[in-house]
Amino acid sequence: MKRIGRSITLCCLAAILLLVAACSGTGTPAPEPSSGSNSTNESKQDQGSQQSDQSVEKPGPFTKYDPPITVTTVRGISNKQYFDPGETIDNNAIYDYYKERLGIEIKNDWTVTDYDQKIKISIASNNLPDFYNVKATDLQQLIDSDMIMDITELWEQYASEDTKNEMTKDGGMQMKTATFNDKLMAIPQTNSPYSGANFIYVRTDWLKEMNLPEPKTMQDVLTIAEAFSKRNADGKKTYGLAIDKDLNMLTGFLNGFHAHTKIWKKDESGNLVYGSIQPEVKAALKQLQDMFKAGQIDPEFAVKDGSKVAEMYGSEQLGLVYGAFWYTLSIQRPLVKDGKMTAEWKSYQIASIDDKPAQNQATYRVPSYYVINKNAKHPEAAIKLLNVWMENQIKPDESNSILVFGKDRKNKGEFFYPLNPIMANLQDYHIITGELLPKALKNNDPSILGSSMDRIARYEGAQAYLNGDGNMWYQWMVAKEGGTMAHLKEAYENNLYVFDEFVGAPTPTMSERMALLQTKENETFTKIILGGLPIEAFDTFVEEWRSLGGDKITEEVNEWYKSRK
Repeated sequence: MKRIGRSITLCCLAAILLLVAACSGTGTPAPEPSSGSNSTNESKQDQGSQQSDQSVEKPGPFTKYDPPITVTTVRGISNKQYFDPGETIDNNAIYDYYKERLGIEIKNDWTVTDYDQKIKISIASNNLPDFYNVKATDLQQLIDSDMIMDITELWEQYASEDTKNEMTKDGGMQMKTATFNDKLMAIPQTNSPYSGANFIYVRTDWLKEMNLPEPKTMQDVLTIAEAFSKRNADGKKTYGLAIDKDLNMLTGFLNGFHAHTKIWKKDESGNLVYGSIQPEVKAALKQLQDMFKAGQIDPEFAVKDGSKVAEMYGSEQLGLVYGAFWYTLSIQRPLVKDGKMTAEWKSYQIASIDDKPAQNQATYRVPSYYVINKNAKHPEAAIKLLNVWMENQIKPDESNSILVFGKDRKNKGEFFYPLNPIMANLQDYHIITGELLPKALKNNDPSILGSSMDRIARYEGAQAYLNGDGNMWYQWMVAKEGGTMAHLKEAYENNLYVFDEFVGAPTPTMSERMALLQTKENETFTKIILGGLPIEAFDTFVEEWRSLGGDKITEEVNEWYKSRK
């Protein structure tokens, strides 16, 4: 009995000592959760009754691992990737920075140039690292095979507020593309959905010469196209509108007729319909057919790619084209002689056929995703790496500029940043750039631009042009007040966009039939423009599109759309 009494006394004393240690806060801090298991929740439950007066602080978005941990990934690397002397994809200043900042050592299981092929093989064999990058089709396969982790709770705890805010500036549309059954299954490599807007590029020296209006309306565009096609200076036949064989140069023109091809739009009932089969496309094609008959379009456009079309700027045969903000370089290439730009061009917002503003088609579609292996020991590590990258993008400073410029933190005119293992782009990057670049040029103050290599390069290029370097004209056209970056900002502020509402993985019938349908679409539209088919052929195309799988695709797209609401 005495032994029993002494045992009870010792147990009580041990319990009291444990309770005192817990309340004093001198115990070892709880480790960061290592997986998606219930170990963390169980630990909290065990400690709950003992720590009612003091909560345990959760590890956060930038908490450093001590001792360091190792996480694995796989990388695609370009043959043109820049490295500082002595560095490699496995050993470089960026990886060192992440280890110093977060206590995360990054190990590449493999690196290749043909990444898409290699990752498919790795998925098939289930030989995969802790986190890696995949396309949308691969993402769906990984979900169906239960190979990746639901990161909903991890994202909530470990994504920094800046990261969360930046990646939902589009209303959360790009994040939704990674959400399945209300579960976040991947980190989308977000981008700026506004950068694909088209603009009208016009030779303003020809406008002045021929006393023509600037293109503020579609009728102005048609007037200019007709006049340019009759200019025929120096015995050369000129044309009124540039078109390539893939019809990519027509996107802005079609948008001016409120026609938005190859995207899915809401109809009046709220359902999704395919833009290429809508009546507005027929009206635009009829206009193009009339222009071709009038000699305003190159009769050989159907066999010319973009580079062949661009040669016609240099031969003084074209002075009107639609293109994205970066198309200034394509215009410049054939027009710079002896370091001087030999023609005057200007960019304008796309013009509308009526009093309704023309809207550029755009997409929230995400190019790729980062997924986390279901068996990863530290799944939160990938999110914390992303936080540091986003911190550099949102709040660049001398320290984190290493992620863009390398160990010497200086702009060497080389792209060092692709060495980062996980990246997402600022969704409003081009909008902010459209404000900052003109301001920096006006004030002659590049510090306004922060550490963005792209902005700095454009600023320096524009300055070089102002100092006489005609080879930098294209950068001046992008960066200046009234340039294409400023146009992007203006289009954003005036809601001059209509978005593709379908951002999911290809539906079953889409995977099987869409390539065929799009080939038929391009062939039919080309033949209509050339006059080989009457405009009524558009109606026949619509019927065939629907019967050859289009109706089934539309049904599947709307099923997906309703499931996302």
